[in-house]
Amino acid sequence: MTVQLLPLAPEQFDAWRSGTRERLIRLRQDSGARPGQDAVDQADQYFEELLSEGLQTASARISRIVDDANGDLGTVWLGLNATRLFVVDLAFAREVSEAQNDDLMAAVLAVARDAGVTSISMGVFPQDAGGHRFLAGRGFSPSSIQMLLDPIREREPSGDIEVVRMAPERFERFTAESLQAFAQDLVDSGRLAMDEAQVESRRQFEKELPQGLATPGQALFVGTVDGAEIGILWIGLRERDGHPHAFILDIEVAADQRRRGYGRQLMLAAESEARREGAASIGLHVFGFNHGAVALYEELGYRRTEELFIREL
Repeated sequence: MTVQLLPLAPEQFDAWRSGTRERLIRLRQDSGARPGQDAVDQADQYFEELLSEGLQTASARISRIVDDANGDLGTVWLGLNATRLFVVDLAFAREVSEAQNDDLMAAVLAVARDAGVTSISMGVFPQDAGGHRFLAGRGFSPSSIQMLLDPIREREPSGDIEVVRMAPERFERFTAESLQAFAQDLVDSGRLAMDEAQVESRRQFEKELPQGLATPGQALFVGTVDGAEIGILWIGLRERDGHPHAFILDIEVAADQRRRGYGRQLMLAAESEARREGAASIGLHVFGFNHGAVALYEELGYRRTEELFIREL
């Protein structure tokens, strides 16, 4: 192995922090994941939460990537918890070869195994060519994808589908179904074990809907065709760089109603409802294993703004 990870020296930290902050802001702004001030705020939050003690932060490893023959190749910021190693940022100073990427992967794996974690994850933006090359062919699989439609287009669902607000009695059943389905998706995506997934599913659900159907900024719908329920839709209203933004928190076609084009119609209904609420853009999260949904969203004009990849050890 010719590539090593050498600890960043204390006197190098301020310059690294400044450069990495600018990189994180630029990646988010350029991809559309976080435009304007939103990208600045999120980058600063990363440093506050993940590097609260700077280089002395116990859960962080900031290293120079050094090739014995060619010198510094860049830097890598690794974060650790009890079960996972996170590649928070990987910044190459020059283009690296496949052999150098192999050596870098081996070095990251050594850190992971020394820490006793069970997986490695890395988020990557569409324009980050170096990050994509590092991940390709090295055991990583897409876990989740953030997608965006901006601006929302002027199109409506077809006349045979009707979308109405969810009734309280339907919400009770929706709650149980949604909690279990999201937990299962977290497991299937490789992000969590089932016991952890169930806790995380409930945490996110209660965070979004603390007052149930009466929670401000949340809109839940049932889609019907000829009086028969064909699916559900859940939209949360957000802000994106100071402008109204909608986020599809859940969309589901009933099992016995699939392959009839209703998924597309519910997506168009989501856009229609978002426009009605004054939103100029709409986003969503989709698990990487859901290839059919990803294809539909891209066909409708949604683009990927960030992807999370996971490698199990």
